[in-house]
Amino acid sequence: MKIVLGPYHPQLEDALAEEIRARREHDPLAPLLLVVPSETLRRRVKVLLAHEHGLHLLNFRILSFSQLTKELFREAHGAEPSVRDETFLEEALKRVLPGHGRFARITDNDGGCAALWQSLRDLKDAMVDPEPALEAVREGHFAGRDRDALYDLFVLYREVTRRFAEWQARDHQDLDGQAAAEAPLSRWLGQFERICYYGFYELTQVQLE
Repeated sequence: MKIVLGPYHPQLEDALAEEIRARREHDPLAPLLLVVPSETLRRRVKVLLAHEHGLHLLNFRILSFSQLTKELFREAHGAEPSVRDETFLEEALKRVLPGHGRFARITDNDGGCAALWQSLRDLKDAMVDPEPALEAVREGHFAGRDRDALYDLFVLYREVTRRFAEWQARDHQDLDGQAAAEAPLSRWLGQFERICYYGFYELTQVQLE
C-alpha cells in the first residue's frame, strides 16, 4: 500500500495521473479501479485523466463509494439495493410520535419532524445502542444537560430502532456496512490489478451536496 499526501490541487492531481500512467505503461489493459468520495470528484477525475493527461479509460472503472456499494450488493444478491429516502422515514416517524408526550406535537411545527429525524439519524449513524445510553442517563453521566429530554430522546430512538425491520428502513449506511462485510469475498473486486482511493472527506460532509 502506498499513500501520497500533499496540497489537494494540483500536486495530488498530477500524482494520481502519474500513478495511472505508470500502471498503463506496465499493462495498457490491466483492470483498474479508482474509488472517490463524491460524484462531483468522479466527474472531475474523468476529465483530468482522459482530457488533460490523454490517458485512455479502457478497462478502468471510476466509482464513488455509493456506486461501489451498489456493485458489491448486486454481485452478492443479484438485485438492485432498495433504500428508503428521508421523506419516507419522516412519515414513518410521525406514526410513532403520538405515544411520546414530549415529541407528540412536534409535527405542529414546520420542519419539526424532519429535525427530530435528523437527531435520530445522527444516533443511528454513530451506532449508539439505546439501552446503554438510557442506563448512562439514569446513572447521571450527563450532568449539566436536560437529562429528562435526553432520556425521552433515547426512549424514542429505542422505539424507532425496533421498527426499522417493519419499515424496511435500510439506508446508505446499512448498505455500506453490508458491503464492507462482503468485500473480502468479492470476485468482482478480485479482478482488479490495482484499487486506488483518491480524495478526502471533511467532517461536515458538505461534499455530499
